Amino acid sequence: MALFKNLLFYLIALIGVPAAFFIIVEQGLKFAGIGASQDFFKSLRLNGQDYYQDNRAFIHQFYPASLGITPIENTFSAVPDDQTIRVFVLGGSAARGFPNLNHGFSRHLEILLEQALPTKNIEVINTAMTSVNSHVIYDVAKSIPAGPSTFAIILVGNNEVVGPYGPGTFNQTFLSNLSMIRLIQSIKRTRVWQATNLLVGNLNPKNEKETLRWRGMQMFTDNNVAIDDPRLQTVYEHYENNLIDTVSRLQDKGIHVLLSSVPVNLRDSAPFASQLPTGLSDSAMNTLNRQRQYSAARLKEQRFQDAINALNTAKAIAPNYADIHYQLGIAYEKLGQNDDSAEHFQLALDLDTLRFRADTQINARIRRVAERFSDTAFSFVDSEMTFKQISQPRQPGWNLLLEHVHFSFTGNYLLANGFAGAILEALDLSIDDALLPAQELARRIGYPNFTTIDAMGRLLDMVQTPPFTGQSNHAELVDFINRTGAARAKQVGSTQDVIERRKDLVATGHADWQIHYELAELFRHEQDLELALHHFQQVIQEYPHHGISHLRLAEIQQALGQFKTAIPHLEQALNYLRDDQTLRAQALGALASAHLKAGDPSQAKQHLLELIATHPNEIELTLKAYGTLVKRAVEQGAARDVEQHIRDLEAYAQTIIRSHQLGQYPLLPRRMAQILSLAGRHAAARQWAQRQPKQDQQ
Repeated sequence: MALFKNLLFYLIALIGVPAAFFIIVEQGLKFAGIGASQDFFKSLRLNGQDYYQDNRAFIHQFYPASLGITPIENTFSAVPDDQTIRVFVLGGSAARGFPNLNHGFSRHLEILLEQALPTKNIEVINTAMTSVNSHVIYDVAKSIPAGPSTFAIILVGNNEVVGPYGPGTFNQTFLSNLSMIRLIQSIKRTRVWQATNLLVGNLNPKNEKETLRWRGMQMFTDNNVAIDDPRLQTVYEHYENNLIDTVSRLQDKGIHVLLSSVPVNLRDSAPFASQLPTGLSDSAMNTLNRQRQYSAARLKEQRFQDAINALNTAKAIAPNYADIHYQLGIAYEKLGQNDDSAEHFQLALDLDTLRFRADTQINARIRRVAERFSDTAFSFVDSEMTFKQISQPRQPGWNLLLEHVHFSFTGNYLLANGFAGAILEALDLSIDDALLPAQELARRIGYPNFTTIDAMGRLLDMVQTPPFTGQSNHAELVDFINRTGAARAKQVGSTQDVIERRKDLVATGHADWQIHYELAELFRHEQDLELALHHFQQVIQEYPHHGISHLRLAEIQQALGQFKTAIPHLEQALNYLRDDQTLRAQALGALASAHLKAGDPSQAKQHLLELIATHPNEIELTLKAYGTLVKRAVEQGAARDVEQHIRDLEAYAQTIIRSHQLGQYPLLPRRMAQILSLAGRHAAARQWAQRQPKQDQQ
């Protein structure tokens, strides 16, 4: 008995006391407001109702905040009614809808389900984010709330090597132990960890130029992972286990899971990098280069069999050189030997050493997981096979995708069609003639539009940087995107053409809130404030959680002199602008202005002081707030307030100078001179006016 008591005492001392201390510190930090929840969704209460909203801090446990990776904005009821069908989407940028979120498959899916289920309220909530993999979606799934008629779509697999904890990533160490990865993530979610990181950051401040910035796929190009790299098998094991645990976690909440295989561009996406054998002699290297050059010339001459013979000679020297297989795929296709072509296109993908696409093993693991859950609340949607069948006798390429993994309108429609069919089947509903054809769906979502043209421009910029510039068909890719962008621009037409098409859609009663938002912005651009106001009001009526529409609506109301009616919309906007500091500062400034013009200076002052306290990095808006405070105090003859505001302003200006931010905001001397002149401090104003920014940067 004494031995047992001693053992218990030691266990309490070794485990219980540190654990209790950690819990106390963790709760203390939470109470003090240090750190933030790392759940994907956070709870909030709006107008007396409980809601969930995306949490921008979630991704910071995987990627630095400076990269700007964010979730799509979603706000939805914590208590859905019985008439609501809710679909969550989990995945990376392909699932997110890159390069045009409004025309990704989740938007297609929402329209298809609304048409097929007219008596139901359809909510498609897209949680997908750029450059994430199965390690991330495993944690996303923890936050997804249970509810009646809830579905979850999992489309993930392109970023397993280059995403968090993969051997091809740029900001984390590859780990072979999945339990260790999950333990690290659990630690990162604690307030103690966040507070420690904050303290270390304050002790070792970094210049902004040294802060990591998002540069797309070129950030990963130094990390080649060959097919014989032993770490690759660990990646596949982690992926499969993450999928199993994610599906199980969602099903435990009563959610029906739709797991999709991952379609990629096989035909029109040449490998990003190829592997040469080690120890290749100079003679063999010369032969290899000669045969590749000879085959390229024969392909241009359409002497396809000669090209194949040369490529096979090259393949004997470098059997794992991915681009040789890609060129073989092209040559065999030209001869109509499509089975051989398909084999080599697949090998070119599997042997690509920059692994930005789901390969054979990834899709094989998906199918294995699907077999495991086949008798549960689960549907397997074989999107990869659908893409291959539609593309026959060729392989999927630019007919369905825009570059290596991101889908065209047709590709997104195919995905949504498959998911919609699986959801209707799970609901025991017939899908015969229930789903809209592609042409009608394009009209419903307003495809193409001006954002489509902008997206093609961004895509063109992206593919003119590494690793795309290393692809053997890079020139053809650039030409394809240019031609596609020009064709979409011709389809879109003029602003008035777009407005007329949207008005026709509104007249049919099939316009959703996003169509009204598009119309509102078009009318705002055309300076038709009354019609812009009408459509922003329609947006808020159909989707009251759209922060930008509240902000834009208030701006128009203020322009029309409707200051009191603008105030509630500005207050609502603050609930939905997340951590966008610039927009939040703009909303606070607009709120102060509205209160001033509505005859409530005390509320105006309160919002101006809040702006100054919470958004010091928004220099222009903060200085404008100080200017308004000083001007009001001078007009009221409040000398003490003027003195206090000027002291605070000068301290703020010195902080900007000491932190070397003057280079970012060289107008500081001029703005200081203007505000000091308002206060009657003319000598100080002259000193600031004569001050040169370069003096403060030395």
